[in-house]
Amino acid sequence: MLAWLSIQGLALVESVELELDPGLNVLTGETGAGKSLVLGSIGLLLGERADGTWLRTGERRGWVEAVLDLSARPDLIEALRERDVEPEDGRVVLRREIQADGKGRALVNGRAVLLAQLRAIGEILVDLHGQHEHQLLLRPEHQADFFDSWAGLLTERQALEASRTELLAERRALRERREQWERDRAEENALREDLEELRGARLEDGDEEGLKRERERLQHRDRLLRGYGEAREGIASEERGALELLRRAGRSLKAAAALDPSAGTLLEEMERCQESLRALEDRLEIEEARLLEEPLDLEALEERLARLSRLKRKHRTDFPGLVALRESLAERVRGLDPSGSDLGRAEREHEDRLQAYERRLDAFLEHRTDRFAAFEREVGSRLSRLHLGASSLRLRAAESERARAAVDPAAIPTLEFAFQPNPGENERPLRRIASGGELSRIMLAIKSLMAERDQVAVLVFDEVDQGIGGAVGEEVGKLLRTLGAKRQVLCITHLPLIAAYGSRHFEVRKSARGGRTSVTVRPIHDDEREREVARLLAGDRASETTRRQARELLEAAHAEPAEAVASRRGSGRSQGRRAAARGA
Repeated sequence: MLAWLSIQGLALVESVELELDPGLNVLTGETGAGKSLVLGSIGLLLGERADGTWLRTGERRGWVEAVLDLSARPDLIEALRERDVEPEDGRVVLRREIQADGKGRALVNGRAVLLAQLRAIGEILVDLHGQHEHQLLLRPEHQADFFDSWAGLLTERQALEASRTELLAERRALRERREQWERDRAEENALREDLEELRGARLEDGDEEGLKRERERLQHRDRLLRGYGEAREGIASEERGALELLRRAGRSLKAAAALDPSAGTLLEEMERCQESLRALEDRLEIEEARLLEEPLDLEALEERLARLSRLKRKHRTDFPGLVALRESLAERVRGLDPSGSDLGRAEREHEDRLQAYERRLDAFLEHRTDRFAAFEREVGSRLSRLHLGASSLRLRAAESERARAAVDPAAIPTLEFAFQPNPGENERPLRRIASGGELSRIMLAIKSLMAERDQVAVLVFDEVDQGIGGAVGEEVGKLLRTLGAKRQVLCITHLPLIAAYGSRHFEVRKSARGGRTSVTVRPIHDDEREREVARLLAGDRASETTRRQARELLEAAHAEPAEAVASRRGSGRSQGRRAAARGA
């Protein structure tokens, strides 16, 4: 609950401090008295923008501060903790400061926060309903939350949304894997072609220089054969060959050695020369025979060298680079999964999960649709009590293409409240209704229906009494009182039939003193309250009769069931004043 509110130096307010009741708090005052300043100040705490024009004339700084007691709302305490806000003894202090130069600060429990953070925190705690004001319930996403919570389907919907998020992420990952697999298949063909081409070049059969030398040898085979033959003839010819000449020389040396023993060493050297020549003859004969026996395949060798040259140009490398590339390509091809077996299995499992999600979604939507009529009927009964009996509020699901398992998991259709002001007129989205009073009463009807299930701690209504009176005003007062038994309500009203139902009544008054105009807000009780309700009944013409009518209204309004009073009083009041000194 909003336990304490302080407004200092803003607009026409010099200083206002309010302690509020946990039930229905009503604010009344003459037109132009400044009731909107209270709403505006609360709006600042909800993160609305402001500048130096908000300051009271002559002030260099102003602020609004509120203490919210959440000790009875562990759900809200947990929601705040998720936003890095830790309540102190179950209390949260919101503060908004404005300076003359337009700068300002937003603080939560004394810690500076960004305006967006303050706005997010404010949306959890306070729901402000007024013409052209912050209206959380008008957002389609919150309308879906509201109805699904009322229908007991919110947990299942949130689980479905989480499953859909996971399925979408999984589908994107599988799509990327499939695209990569297809790219790999296209790359694999190119890799295998290059690998086969390199393998066909028989790079392991010697290096390029050796092939070139072999080509040179084959190109001059006839000349080589002729040279080998002539050399062998020069060595082994029977008449003029080197061996025959050495044999003759040997005979002469042998005769000399018989005369001079020292010539024996020369004879031995001569014999060694003969053996060397015979060995050379054998080698020449072998080379000659090899050339004669080897097939003359110069064309194939030329083709191999030409292939090597093309491969070097293609891959922009040298012969060792081709060898290294061949090994690299072979390794890459071995790492490919041409079958895609793992991917196929993952896709089948995904489709199974997707179909299970679709079945859950269909069941959820069926259950949701089944509850539409009951919701519309209960809201309709409240609209009838609020002088909107000819109107109707309908629920409809936003039309969207249901993308099934072949594409993506289907989104959960967004719900939208549609309003039909009068029979025969077209339904319009609730957010487009022009009448602020009409809108406030619709919100009141819905809020009263959801009093036990709505999350926010404080509900603020403005213009809820626009265009109504008499018995309808009494019903509005009763609904606000009922709502105040479940949630704290702050209502600005001009209608005595509503003001009479407040558990705490504040009077907003504008006065001039010492040449300055000021707005004050103070709680009123007993006779003062009777006088204010009488003023609401008859204005400046209030009489003793009007005072008696006011007294009767107040007595009737508070002759309520004991359980409603107990419910309202259960949460007590916060020790709000202690927080005032902190920020001021």
